[in-house]
Amino acid sequence: MLSKREGLMLYWCEGDKTLEACMASVTCAEPPMLCYFVDWLVDYYNVDRSRIRLRLHLWEGSTEEEAVQFWSDALKMPRQAFHRTWFKTKSGSKKKYRFGICRAAYYSKPTLLQILADIEEEFKNKTV
Repeated sequence: MLSKREGLMLYWCEGDKTLEACMASVTCAEPPMLCYFVDWLVDYYNVDRSRIRLRLHLWEGSTEEEAVQFWSDALKMPRQAFHRTWFKTKSGSKKKYRFGICRAAYYSKPTLLQILADIEEEFKNKTV
């Protein structure tokens, strides 16, 4: 389990910080990283796991069904958590990312703002 500080560092590096999106999200090709992120949201921000939404980014020619099964198993999340898949057509590597890339998102502006405030307090106000 990640500490709150480790999770803040993960989010600071990999998280979506777009306020207009009103979501706390991480997009990654590594299932363990997304597992850490999901557990961290649940543990430190009291997020209801059933409200976390997943979106796959696949390359043309990938099998969506196989990718959903892979990520569902890897993240221990139900298939109902997946929303429409985004197919990339021009760049990327299906060979490198056979099951694509996955975004885990929790749609809550207050949660996003709290995470960003916690990052600010924990890291940005420190003197070097």
